[in-house]
Amino acid sequence: MTRVRFYTDIPDRAGLILHLVEQAVARQRQVTIYLATAEAAEELSQRLWQLPAFIPNVLADAPQADLTPVLLAWLPEHIRQDDMLFNCQAELPKFFSRFRHLFELIGAAEDEKTAGRQRYAFYRDRGYEIQHMKMQTQ
Repeated sequence: MTRVRFYTDIPDRAGLILHLVEQAVARQRQVTIYLATAEAAEELSQRLWQLPAFIPNVLADAPQADLTPVLLAWLPEHIRQDDMLFNCQAELPKFFSRFRHLFELIGAAEDEKTAGRQRYAFYRDRGYEIQHMKMQTQ
């Protein structure tokens, strides 16, 4: 069964993603980052390439996507692996249960919190193991 981890009140979502992805790649995990748009995926991909650690990543519609440990996707049909999913969309990813780990990344905005609470209730009501990490704001 998928393990779900919620990160809430995130002041810098991209920064947290970069940190978590760096840890995952160091452990030789496969990661899909599910974003709202192709533009958001491209922007995050550029940030990943700028990290001091080597984080190979591609947009999920790229020909070499099957060979790369970090995919940035914005459509469900782009999903190619089932290890770790970072959900950066407001909607519940309907395909989440195929993953071993699901990370829900919730910012501090009220609309994000509301959508996050709905997803939390959905997972809880279906018996998923949930961890909650509240981020500290400075």
